[in-house]
Amino acid sequence: MATPGGDSIMMGQWRVVLRQAEEAARGGRYEEAYALARRPEAADHQQVARFRARLALDLIARASRRAACDDVAGAIADLRLAERFEAPPDALAAARLDLADRAAGEIRDDLDAGEPGRALERIDALGRDKVSGPALRRCREVAEAWAVATAEGRRGEFGRALEGLASAERLAAGAGMDAAREAVAAALRDLETRRKAAGPLAEALYAALSEGDWARILAAAEAVLAGVPEHPAAREARARAWQRIAAVGPSSGSRWAPRRSGAAPTLDVAAAKPPREPEPDRPVARSSGDGPSGRFLLWADAVGGYLVCLDERVLIGRAGPDASADIPLMGDLSRRHAVVVRGGEGYTIEPIHDTFVNGRRVEGPAILRDGDVIRLGPTVELEFRQPSPYSATARLTVVSRHRLPMAVDGVLLMAETCIVGPAAQAHVPAPDLREAVVLYRQGGSLWCRARGGFEVDGRPGAARAALSPSSGVRGEGFSFKLEPLGASPA
Repeated sequence: MATPGGDSIMMGQWRVVLRQAEEAARGGRYEEAYALARRPEAADHQQVARFRARLALDLIARASRRAACDDVAGAIADLRLAERFEAPPDALAAARLDLADRAAGEIRDDLDAGEPGRALERIDALGRDKVSGPALRRCREVAEAWAVATAEGRRGEFGRALEGLASAERLAAGAGMDAAREAVAAALRDLETRRKAAGPLAEALYAALSEGDWARILAAAEAVLAGVPEHPAAREARARAWQRIAAVGPSSGSRWAPRRSGAAPTLDVAAAKPPREPEPDRPVARSSGDGPSGRFLLWADAVGGYLVCLDERVLIGRAGPDASADIPLMGDLSRRHAVVVRGGEGYTIEPIHDTFVNGRRVEGPAILRDGDVIRLGPTVELEFRQPSPYSATARLTVVSRHRLPMAVDGVLLMAETCIVGPAAQAHVPAPDLREAVVLYRQGGSLWCRARGGFEVDGRPGAARAALSPSSGVRGEGFSFKLEPLGASPA
């Protein structure tokens, strides 16, 4: 049975809801206010409908205030919300056009600073939020011409690059972007200087190729790539030189070389030099400071090869004759690009230049977790794995098309132990092993532990034995060899 006066109570409920929505709006809680104004008992009332329309216009007004204070991100967020609240399309369009004109000032700052790539990224991001206008279109024209010319210059297509920069300079001048025009003009002068310098270097490379001197070819290719990092002929020549040098280096024919189909064997350029006297055997010691001294190569028969880094701080950077990185990568990187740090709580990565983790830019030290993908620069990608919860050792695997200057399957960031075995928690997967083999650090030395007997450098051992920087170990079902690496120049 209906309660007397119940209909009147229900009819007046919209007033309560409207007051709650108005209070939420005054507190800046627009989403809450809109949700209240859409409740069934109030949504169809005329005053509530007018409130919703006013709410959307208030958001547009707040977006304009935020834009005036250079809070472009906040203004965009308000306009997104206003669109959800069914703001009038003409009011939204006008607000977006005003925001585009204000944002164009920030885009011009990027162009003035000589960063056309960043300008394009920001213009594209604004476009995804429907923020566009004539000022942004003029900025895009300059940035696109400049970015394309930069890419052509990196490949050594200097004629096209010069034409593109000249076009960008004309567009900037026509748009009244005087500071951007001066920045493009500076880029033009720099490109012309690089073009003149690259000519003799390219000729030297082609001369070395005609003579077949691979050590000379490698040096000439590196000289070209220092100024023209994407030069196709130089990159191909460098790759072929690494392969040829490795084929005649001290590791050729070694039974310890990794058996991985399709992997080009490569070594340090020092392999092309006359062999040095062998270093006396001594235990592999923990590194006492920054730098690439705490490294060696682990070649596991029928398993693969790994670069092992012992230091708690490991520098990643570009490979080359001037490399200072613990992990040198043959890609578009800086010599010192990022640092991976092992600490009490796990691993962090510290960016020096553009660094991303799982697609998100890293501005400061960031924690690394098992399975994270690290991107360095525009294209170099590494997968971070920490397979064992009982060991702080981690593994880095190159998942992009790039590689190290030695034919390894990955990089081991070795803490106290390194497990080689068939289990999923092994740092070095070896599915054919029956029992795990463990490398571990003790007293500043590197040791090996395995079930049963095994040989170290031809001498029989029991359950464990100390290793030298060039030890070879052979046991039932496994064999591996260590190869020392000297320090790279800092």
